[in-house]
Amino acid sequence: MREGDVIMEEDCSEDKLGAGYLVLTNKGLVFYTGKAKVLTFSKDMRKALEVPIQDVKGARTEGFLIKKLVVELNDGRVYKFGVLNNRKWKEAIDGAREGAGAGKGQDE
Repeated sequence: MREGDVIMEEDCSEDKLGAGYLVLTNKGLVFYTGKAKVLTFSKDMRKALEVPIQDVKGARTEGFLIKKLVVELNDGRVYKFGVLNNRKWKEAIDGAREGAGAGKGQDE
């Protein structure tokens, strides 16, 4: 998958993959895990998940106190990301999918 233009990015965690960094581009969704080195301002990160935007079936929000962005893939896999503004992420993913001709996301 080509990187594409970054739409959103955020430090967050995924229920199964752990802590990391989520990036949404116009081409897809990438989740990096690893350790950040504060003293040298570098990150020893690896791609734990890379999904082309057309493989995203839909996104929805979940939770009241602990808010999650739930991303469902066409192959049935589901990922739950603990982001600060899950509604903003959902709208951004829906917009990227529409821009790629993938249609609207799931309702909340």
